[in-house]
Amino acid sequence: MPRDDQIPAGVSEGYARPSVFLPLLPFVQTYRVKILEETAGHIVIEAPFQEALSTPPDLFPASFVGTIGDIAAVSACNSLLPAGWACATLDFTVKMTGQARGEKLIARGRVLQNGRTLSVGAADIYCVSQGQERLCGSVLASTRNFKI
Repeated sequence: MPRDDQIPAGVSEGYARPSVFLPLLPFVQTYRVKILEETAGHIVIEAPFQEALSTPPDLFPASFVGTIGDIAAVSACNSLLPAGWACATLDFTVKMTGQARGEKLIARGRVLQNGRTLSVGAADIYCVSQGQERLCGSVLASTRNFKI
């Protein structure tokens, strides 16, 4: 458990914190996801381009875009759960809005509906190329919330 001085600004004490558990997940480590911002109900993450996980010619595949969006949407939902609770993805949909080509992806997740057993989150995913962000996809995800 982090000390009070380690709690990110805007994150309420007594609530789950994605920054605590996300770095522990093996698939998150594989995608090299980094948390940029974390507040109650919102999260911003990034993932670098990795050739081993790409689609020729040098594109992030839709599955990568979807996964990053799912992580952001579900983590946003998790941030509103009480401490000692977690959530898991029930389903998610990714809609590609353009080519995903660049140095990294940034996903901005937010909660659409926060419930006791089910929550719904969304994320917009941006491809960053030469410092410029361009929307490349959106994700809508539902979660099952449970006490650990």
